[in-house]
This record gives sequence, structure tokens and C-alpha cells, in this order.
Amino acid sequence: MKPKLFLEDVGKLHKSQAGKNIWLVENLAKHDLFRGRNLPKKIYVVDFPGRGMGQEFLLGRHICGPLKFLMIQQIGHSMIRLFRNQFEGRVGQFVILWGGRPLDLLAADPPLYDDNLIDTTYIKLTRVEDPTVSRGWRVVKSSVVGEFWKDDTWLIMEECIASGKTLQYFVNEAFEEHKPKKLFIFPVCASLEGLEGMNTVCKNHGVEFVPVLNSAIVQVAEEGVQKPFTDLGLQPQTIVTKDFYNALKVRYQDKPLCWVGDIGDSLYKTHEYLLETLHDMVALDMDLTKENFSQWNHELYSKEFLKKLKAREPKLYEKVISLIK
Repeated sequence: MKPKLFLEDVGKLHKSQAGKNIWLVENLAKHDLFRGRNLPKKIYVVDFPGRGMGQEFLLGRHICGPLKFLMIQQIGHSMIRLFRNQFEGRVGQFVILWGGRPLDLLAADPPLYDDNLIDTTYIKLTRVEDPTVSRGWRVVKSSVVGEFWKDDTWLIMEECIASGKTLQYFVNEAFEEHKPKKLFIFPVCASLEGLEGMNTVCKNHGVEFVPVLNSAIVQVAEEGVQKPFTDLGLQPQTIVTKDFYNALKVRYQDKPLCWVGDIGDSLYKTHEYLLETLHDMVALDMDLTKENFSQWNHELYSKEFLKKLKAREPKLYEKVISLIK
């Protein structure tokens, strides 16, 4: 078995600010477990010690709907504020829809910039299922509402990065129009695979890539995304602090449950997300009697959801109904 790595092993505490620890992981590709991988020279991880908002998000597979939206917004905006002094010149943001919508700085409260609205463009990427490519889908076109701002610093707003295919598609397109000096991302959950792809594109175009991650550097499963959503679990090469690792093991009963599931469903299709979450927990043999269902989204108790659960997953319904009533 591969040894378990922690932030304390590969990173150094860059600074502590506003109750958060900022870890700097440098030259991770020189480590034996990652040798040969095209990773950024610098990866920042914002740690929210003491079960802060960032950690609660990754411990909250059961959270969905408006509360999850607000959690992503607060985590993302707090990380962006920590790095504002590293932005050069004029700043433009590119919001990937729909996932990046919670990170939109036009909704920041208080505003990040008081003197003017931040340059903003919205990106809708259309993708189709394709079993012949990695992870089963590919981007076929993009729609841009706004412009490719000729700014020195670009912020790419996407809340969760697994393979990074959508971001790579957009950035390859965008760099043909303009190359900023720096490109930042602030995802609330991101994988090493996604960082590799983005780093490759940025290096090819001579743009400095600065990833700022929430609480973890995630290793996705080699076999790709499939149900149950277990690809972002407690992989040996997923890097977190020792304390947070223990919290994850307890929360997910030492099972490789994906911490986030399908983020789009969690925000906009709450019934589908609740079904997915319950299904994945049972598929991984988690003990549902240990779940505190009072903390789950209230839709779990709705007649509409329970009717849907009974019709689609009757055995799962029988397991759950006695626990939530």
C-alpha cells in the first residue's frame, strides 16, 4: 500500500490570516509519489482549522441546495480575499456556469473592489457523453457572455475540478485572445489531475498558474468517475492535514465516499443529489444508523422526495424511512 501523505509532510505553513492557515506546497512533482507529473511548482492550500467552513463543506456530502451554494460562496470569497495582494494590475473574472456561479465576485459582500465593478465574463460550456474519451465526456462548444478582458490577472471561477477538462477547453480558447500574466483558481474541491491539465496549458502559453485550494489536494481514482461517486475519497495520495484526515475518517466511517458528489445536482437538483448520496452510502456499506439526519437538507423529509425514493429505490426507502421519522 502507498504511504499516506499529509500537508505537514509536503508543505510549509506560509502564513496564518483571518483565522485560516495558508499552506504552501512546492515542487510536489519531485516527491517519489508524484515524480514525473506536470504539477504546478507552487500549490496553496487554505486550511480552516477547528472545523471551519472549508472543512465543513468537505465533511458535508449530505448538504445541498441554498446552504451549499452559500457555503461555496463564503469559502471561495474568503480565499480570494486572502490572495488579493498577489493580483497584478487590472483583474478580470471568468465565471464558468453553472458551477462557478457561487464564486461570482459581483455578489461579494462586502465588495472586493469598491471603486468599480470587476471585469466579468460568463462562460457556458456544453459537453456530451463520449465513452471513447477519458472520464466519459467531452466539451463540444462554449458560449461567452462578455469579452476576453485584456487584464494582467485572470480569475477562473469554477467550484469543483476533477479532470479539469472544462477549464482546459476554455483556457485554450481564451489564451488565443489574450494571455494574462497570472491565472488564479479558487475551487472548493480540486484534483491533482485537474491541476496537471491546467498547468500544462499555462506553461505552454507562458502564463503563471496559481492554484488556491480549499483544505485538500485530491487524488481522483484511476478508473474515472462512475457511480457510486467514490473517486474523491480517502485516497493515499489525497493530501490534507493530519487532524482533518481523522475527521474525514470518522465522518465517512473510513469509507471512500466522494466528499462532494455531483456539485451541479447538489445546488440545482436537490432530490437527485439526495438520492445519489443515500445510494452511494449504502453501496459503500456505510452504517446509516450513525447518520444524524436532522442535519440533512429538509427536502429529505418532503412527501415528494420520499415518494420518489420509494418508487426508484424501494429497498433503500425501507432502510431510510424508519431512521428519518
